[in-house]
Amino acid sequence: MDGEWELSGKEPSGSALDTLEHSLKLLSDQARTVADSSELGDRCVRLSKARQQLDGILASTISDADSAGVAIAAGQRTMAQYLASRTHLAPEVVRSDTRVGNWVRPFAFLQDAMLDGTMSRAHVDHVRKLANIRTTSAILRDQWMFIDWVRNLEWKSFKNACAYWLLVNDQDGEQPEDHNPKNTVTMHVTADGRVKGSFDLDPISGGMLRQQLGDEENALFNQDQECGTPRTVAQRRAQAFTNVIARGANRTETTSKPLIHVVMSLKVMQHAIAQMAKDPEDQDFTSVLDANNIDGRCELIDGTPIHPKYALVLLMQARLRRQVLGAKNVTLDASYETRAFPDHMKYIRLVETRGQCVTAGCDAQHTWLHADHREPCAKHGQTTLANLDPLCGPDNKAKGAGPTLKQRDFDWNVEEED
Repeated sequence: MDGEWELSGKEPSGSALDTLEHSLKLLSDQARTVADSSELGDRCVRLSKARQQLDGILASTISDADSAGVAIAAGQRTMAQYLASRTHLAPEVVRSDTRVGNWVRPFAFLQDAMLDGTMSRAHVDHVRKLANIRTTSAILRDQWMFIDWVRNLEWKSFKNACAYWLLVNDQDGEQPEDHNPKNTVTMHVTADGRVKGSFDLDPISGGMLRQQLGDEENALFNQDQECGTPRTVAQRRAQAFTNVIARGANRTETTSKPLIHVVMSLKVMQHAIAQMAKDPEDQDFTSVLDANNIDGRCELIDGTPIHPKYALVLLMQARLRRQVLGAKNVTLDASYETRAFPDHMKYIRLVETRGQCVTAGCDAQHTWLHADHREPCAKHGQTTLANLDPLCGPDNKAKGAGPTLKQRDFDWNVEEED
């Protein structure tokens, strides 16, 4: 059929696409078969890797077709229009593939990594969004660094590492302002009285909002579990937002609970303070930042990098806690003989793990995490930092319900401090 692929069960004629179509037909038939959990899990992993590689090949092929004028030769303006008319794909999906394929062409190593499935299309697209007139040459220089991050880091950690990279390599980009942050909130009332809006907050203000909403969402999630309330994540967040506003309006005294935690190394702090004494055109706040070095950290407790200027603003009013990290991000700290972990121990471990649940692949936000005894108290496990694991509620409950959960090895490739 002209412009269409017809999947059939016939043996492949020899071309790679014929072989692929035949394999997809077989896989489609297998999807309806009953399999045990281990086989299903393996199938999910292998299909995900195959899709990752196919996405990269498709983006590159669409880019080649775009350069070759395939759409124009067929009497259509763009590859989005060409493919949408033949496959019924959403045009915006094709446009996104075209952007990624066109952008990655000059970056030979990134393109090869995308074609062989090492880097997903999403990884390449995230690196693409770092590019501007000031950073393109640095991306060309650091291609292998991005590929190594993809191999060794989960998605959230990869994004945090990229954010550190951008702070260091785009020092002429937009800088935070000391007294006039560009925070905005817009609201409008619809004809039926509903209020809609959006907001744009700096990392510190946004972190405070996320902390408060996260705490409230966690409480609402537990209530929903007990009562069987069928609420979506968005509905629960809307209720949490309303509760936080109501509680703030009724508050008559301040609370001692910290609104936000910022992790800033002594080296970064001293460097930032020294920059404040220089003329604005000579200031360089970000050259010492490094996602993989203890001495180069300046971030929220969940690992989100922030500009040191934001942290300096907090130094005037914040409570400081000294935490000495040794090899492999291990805290050199004393233990406590108590049943429950005190808050400061929980936050020390959150700093070490960058606000992540220790179960591999879990993306629960840090406000949802429990301080769990790795070795249970019933088996004489002690309340020490070495025995504390940040676990989200579901993973904590599932710990004894089946096979042992695979946990992350938090090795950030750092050297022990003197």
